[in-house]
Formats: sequence, C-alpha cells, structure tokens
Amino acid sequence: MNIIRKILRISVAAAIITGIALMCAVVVITDPNVNIGGLPDFDAAPLEKISDTREIYDADGKLVCKIGGNGRLYADYSELKPETVNAFLSIEDSRFFEHGAVDVQRILKAAATDILSGSAKEGASTITQQLVKNTYLSPEKTIMRKIKEVRLARAVEKDMSKDEILGLYLNSLYFGNNIYGIETASRRYFGKTASEITVGESALLAAMINNPGKYDPISRPENAEKRRKLVLRRMLELGHLSDNDYELACAPINPVSTRINGNVFFGYAAKETASDKIFTALDGNIQKIIESALSETEGREFVSKVIVTDCKSGKTVAAASNTFSDIAGLKRSPGSTIKPLICYAPALENKIITPITPLLDAQTDFGGYSPKNYPNKFHGWVTAENALSMSLNVPAVKLLDMNGMNKSKALCEKLGIEFSENDNGLALALGGMTNGVDLLPLCRAYSVIAAGGKNIISKESAYLLSSMLMKCASSGTAKALNGLGVAAKTGTVGTAEGNTDAYCIAYNGRYVVGVWCGATEGYLPEGLTGGEMPTSICAEIFKNSALQCGAVEKPNTIVTVEIDANELELNHRIVAASSATLPKDRISAEFSIYNMPGRKADEDLFFGKYENFDIVDGFTD
Repeated sequence: MNIIRKILRISVAAAIITGIALMCAVVVITDPNVNIGGLPDFDAAPLEKISDTREIYDADGKLVCKIGGNGRLYADYSELKPETVNAFLSIEDSRFFEHGAVDVQRILKAAATDILSGSAKEGASTITQQLVKNTYLSPEKTIMRKIKEVRLARAVEKDMSKDEILGLYLNSLYFGNNIYGIETASRRYFGKTASEITVGESALLAAMINNPGKYDPISRPENAEKRRKLVLRRMLELGHLSDNDYELACAPINPVSTRINGNVFFGYAAKETASDKIFTALDGNIQKIIESALSETEGREFVSKVIVTDCKSGKTVAAASNTFSDIAGLKRSPGSTIKPLICYAPALENKIITPITPLLDAQTDFGGYSPKNYPNKFHGWVTAENALSMSLNVPAVKLLDMNGMNKSKALCEKLGIEFSENDNGLALALGGMTNGVDLLPLCRAYSVIAAGGKNIISKESAYLLSSMLMKCASSGTAKALNGLGVAAKTGTVGTAEGNTDAYCIAYNGRYVVGVWCGATEGYLPEGLTGGEMPTSICAEIFKNSALQCGAVEKPNTIVTVEIDANELELNHRIVAASSATLPKDRISAEFSIYNMPGRKADEDLFFGKYENFDIVDGFTD
C-alpha cells in the first residue's frame, strides 16, 4: 500500500512538474521578446493599415464616410455607443478589459466544461486573439498556429491599448456575404452608420459573427433572432442593460433586405487618389436612383454594377453594385462597347466615313480572321450609322483595319482606355482585349464624346458619333431607351455555350450611365444580353427627372444635306440631291462641313469644297 501511495505521489509530482514545465515553455515560446526560429516577429503594419483612415466627402462638401487603408469603410471607436461595444464584449469576451492577451481563467473553465461534457466545443479565444487570427493567420487549426496566435496577441497587447485593439477588432470582423467591418455591416443591414445603430441592432450584428452563414438575418432570420436574444440576455446578466432596456431591445427589428451595395462608390474614390481628404462629385439623389434601378438584379446569379459620370468633368457622380465584393477596378472584356471608341471615332476623325457612308457587311477574311455577326447573318450594304446601331461586326473590323491599329489605339488611349502590349489583333474591334477594361474608364471615355470631344477628337466627330448612337437608342440594340433623348451602345460577350458579360452605356448632354452584368462563374442566364437587362436598367435611371438634362450640343459646323437616295441604295455612292431629284428620292443626312458629299449641280445653293469625301469599302493588307 505504501508503495502504491509512493508511486501515486511521485506520479502527481511528475505531472505537476511536467505541467509547470510545459506552462513555462509555452510562456517562453509565446513571448514576443524571445527570438525563436520559425515563429513570427510582430509587425504592426497590417493593423495600422486598417486604421490608416481617409475621409470621403460628397459634392456638397459633406463628410459621408471614412475608409481604412484596406479600402473598407471604417467606424471610429470613439463614436460608437457603449451599448454597441458591450454587445460584442458580452458574447465574445466579457472580461476583455480585465485579462491580458490570453484569458487563463476562461481557458481553464472551457477545458473543465469540455472534459465534463466529453466534447471540445468550448472556445476561449480573447478578442485580441481573434483580431490576430483574422489579420495575420490562416484558418487552419494546428498547435503551431495557436502558438503563433498567442505570441502575436501578446505583442499586440504590449503595443496597443485595449480601446485601440477593440476598435481594430470591430473594423475587421467578417459578417458574411463579403461584408467586413461594423460600419459596412451597419449600413448593409440597417441603412445607418455604426454610430447610429440601436441596442437591438447592435446585438444582431454581434450575434452574426460566431457563424455568419448560420446567423444571416436575411436568409436565416429565426436563427439570427434566437442568437440575438442570447446576446441581449448576456448583456442583462453582465449589467450592461437594465430590465427595462432589455425588454425594449428584445422588440422585433427589421434589417434591410436589399443586397445592393452603394459602398462601391467609396472603393472607386479611394483607388483614385492617395489624399487624406477625398472630395468627390457624389450626388446622393442620383445614388438612390441607381440603387433602386439596380434592385432588378437582386438575388440573381451574376454580378452587376452601375456607374454615373458627369460629362463635363468626367467625375463619378454615383456608383453601386449588387455584391459586397470589391469590384471597383474589375476588368472584363468590353465587347461591342469599344466599337464607337476604337473603330468609329477614329474613322470620323480621319474623314474615312460619315454617318451615311455605305459599308458592305459580308463574309470577309482579314488574313485568316473572319468575324461573324450575331446571329450568323450578314446584311449586305448598310450605312455606317446602321452598322453601329445594329452592332455589326464586319464593318467595325473593316474600319479598325482602315484606320490603322496604331492610330486607333492611340486615340482610344487618349480617351482613357488602356491596352496590353499584346492587344494588336483586329479582334480588338469587338472587345478582344488581353486584360479587359473596367466600367469606369469606359464611362469616362464616353463622357469625352458626350462633352463634345474635349480636344481629343473634334466637336464635329463627337457630335456625329453621338448622333449615330442616338439611332442605336431609338431603333437599334438599345431600343429600350427610345424616347428618352439619349445616345447609347450595348455590348455582349460570350461563346456558343453562353454569354459572360452584358453592357449598356448611355448618355445625354450631362450624364453618362454605364451598366454591366457579368458571370463570375459559368454564364449569364440564357437570353441576357446588353440590349436586355443592362439597357432596361439604363432606361429606368434616365426616366428620372434628375438625369434628364437635354441632348448633346450640336456644333454650328454640322449641316444637314439632302442626299440622292437612289445613288445611295443602288450604287452605294453619296451624292447630294440636285434640283431635279424628286422629293421621294431624297433623304436628309448630317455632315461636318469639313467632310462633305460630292458636288451637286446647283452649287449656288450650297457652300464648301467636297474633294476630301471618300466612299468606303474594303480593307488594307
């Protein structure tokens, strides 16, 4: 018996010594002041980036938000209500201000609970540990990752105050659906800033972070409400709420169900300048209009984005998307929206075409490249205006070829479109770019056209191109915009299996509205083209009086000439009607006085020299 007791005493003593040794080893290994190979040294930069804030102002000079160095909306900890902070503390780390980087008391309690229950469900991570895990480490569950977590957490607690840590934590939390930070979550679910949310709303956000998918208040409202009540009960038990406040906070709340994201505007603003104070042209009224119009895409299995720019300044007026993913700057193939910029604008500038110039839309082989239309149909002789309105591919490729690749790209680059060094094939006329282009540069390029060329192209070319695009909006691929007095161009990108991208870019004399729908995986729903949903969204936006600002200004160097319709139709020649041409054989067409049709018999009725007018068809070798 004595031997057994002796063995037990020795075993207990050994266990205690081993335990103490292990604890000492853990303390040493996790001490950030001890250099140990393979374990990370503390670098405050990732945390400082979160709080490296900049201010964004709207068109009226009003501060609308702060944004961190990570590009996400930021809430100042000092401006949050105490009950909002307490909601998170109560459910995640109620002793946060009492313990260090690690809560030993909570670890022992969790271990005891796990042993008694025969499970390993109790967590004991402090808020500091959670912050470190979310900022520095991968989600893998290993002993080494836990050691790194504790080591970094101790360094953070040594380097920063509790308030600083808590502020960083709240601004880095993940709430599901690509929503990061309490400011974005508050705006998403309640349409308020984080400093404005109530106790009940704060409890809902605190409830979500344990498992954002399980406690999503939109898709899993019952789960979310049950967890929210748990947060409120903990707040009551810890003395953060009175009985009366608890009862009031338990009243039902209705989170905003829309998934439309207006914060994409701020993402663009932050990417465009490094300034600490960012003054934008944000128009709150137009922002609401586009968010409402974009709701047509809500819940659909594709990503959408709308941007509105001011024609004269080129500044962004509003922007929204149907995802909280960061798609500010996302580049995709522009499809046929590039045609006016790289094919028709240079052709007008180089006096190769006028809107009524006849072009042959027929099967053509460009040195091994043989583009087709959608559907697989050719239309024979068409005017340049109709070719653009119907978005025909062969005429567009012919014009790019005749303009010359270098000249066309140079002009397009002046309009703000960037190309890869590999973008040298004629497929460029149809949007075949290596890297693609973001919607914002496209809108700004169209802003130049809408504003009369801005000395990048002539005012005559800009007006005539706009006139051609107005036909696209009245009877072409963007005919859903008919009657709204806008110019427009659609674009659709896809393969025989399905479409991947669909665009509509429309404008009047003041605003450009660009709409993009794109498949992140696979294809868009069958039948979704640029002329469908993107154009209907544009129409919904331009129906609002706030955007109805008149047509593109017509220069006094643009004149209307009556053309002999028979010559145009039968001989594919543009000849000014003579006094002998019957009224039924006349059609009116607009021209720049610098690029006129052939001479007519009664010259005394018209002015100008017309030798520089060319009839166009064919392509260069």
